[in-house]
Amino acid sequence: MSEAARELIIVGVDNAAFGPLLEVLEEREIISAEQLSLLETEEREVDPQVFANRNIPVEPLEKFTFSDGQVVILLSSGAAVEAAMAAAENSGAWVVDVANNTRGDESVALVHPLFNGGELATAERRVVALPSAGAAMVVDALAPLKGKLQAVEVQLNQPVSALGKSAIDAMAAQTARMFSGQDAEIDPEIGHRLAFNQLSACEAVLASGHTLSELTLVHDLRRLFGSDTAIDAGINTVSVFHGQLANLGVVLNEDVDLDKVRALLANGAGLKMVEQPSAEDAVGSDVTLIGRLRQSLLSKRQLNLCAVSDNLRKDVAINCAQTAHLLLKNY
Repeated sequence: MSEAARELIIVGVDNAAFGPLLEVLEEREIISAEQLSLLETEEREVDPQVFANRNIPVEPLEKFTFSDGQVVILLSSGAAVEAAMAAAENSGAWVVDVANNTRGDESVALVHPLFNGGELATAERRVVALPSAGAAMVVDALAPLKGKLQAVEVQLNQPVSALGKSAIDAMAAQTARMFSGQDAEIDPEIGHRLAFNQLSACEAVLASGHTLSELTLVHDLRRLFGSDTAIDAGINTVSVFHGQLANLGVVLNEDVDLDKVRALLANGAGLKMVEQPSAEDAVGSDVTLIGRLRQSLLSKRQLNLCAVSDNLRKDVAINCAQTAHLLLKNY
């Protein structure tokens, strides 16, 4: 089947990354409007979405017929989505899981398109998963040091958009109420106010003391960097809508040469060195900003640095678009 005849299917138009994904697909001219289908569950009706100056209808997921030659991006999860994923794979379509539907399934390749995109050629199944946004940023930041990493500790400050569109709406409503002198309504699932707050955890704490999101971040990084690199992670939620920031403690397998490390990072794909990176500077950008590079006071083999990126555009939408492009073009 020719590339022009290929179709891209997106499941989950209510995901916070859906808008940025459409923007990237249109900007990079990866597909035409005729090649795009949008799906949502039958539980509710959704207005048509604009792409390339065309109104694209949102069709019921349960009534859609999958076929060979399609690439299906899953932005949502649930029983109906899992059933659709199985139907798509059985039909010969490629599936790109962004919503943890396949988390823990080692038969599904974990692919970061610029880090290990070649694994698409040897994938065991026609289903691949993308790393979490936090893991994608850390991989971008440390890819130039691959092979030199002994241990990595991640302290990720995630924005509210990492929790989904409903959390964005909740924080916006809380902010408006507080500016009006009213009490903010608390989301019972999170249990804390999102506006003007910092959360040490926004989900249940497991027996290990980690949250599921933290263990997911660790798992993704272990799969991408390899089992020889020790990984630990913590995730805080801060009251900004978009843009994530991570402080990274990196132990190398040799004494740190800051000049050498700085040169490697400066030449890294998709990286930009700045003195004091901020999430505000990263929002809307297609690069990961790196800065605050310094020798650790704890060990001659440890260095510390800061990485920031646009969690929705850079670490979800662009990785989705690049993976879809590779599949549409080559597989």
